[in-house]
Amino acid sequence: MTTSRPCKRCEPEPDFLDSQKIASIAAEIKIDSSLASEEEVYKMRLAECNECEALREKFLCFYCGCFISFRARTAKSYCPHPEGDKWKKNELHELICRSKR
Repeated sequence: MTTSRPCKRCEPEPDFLDSQKIASIAAEIKIDSSLASEEEVYKMRLAECNECEALREKFLCFYCGCFISFRARTAKSYCPHPEGDKWKKNELHELICRSKR
């Protein structure tokens, strides 16, 4: 899977191609606590995205075109990977491991 564009919808401006800048903007956005994912879940989701072959420019999902820092922060979001929701698989695995401790 190769693409000449980091996003299937648009070509971002060069100053947006900074994953640290995107992550800091996402961290500053205030989300109602009832809508936000827990910090541990957020970090787990980002870790999963950072290992995914669909990650483009260190911050864009190839499958949905979203900034992963924003998508992962909302509790009801899901991973759009065509082979299945990688976040849900990871979260379920973590819950099972915690319950065995």
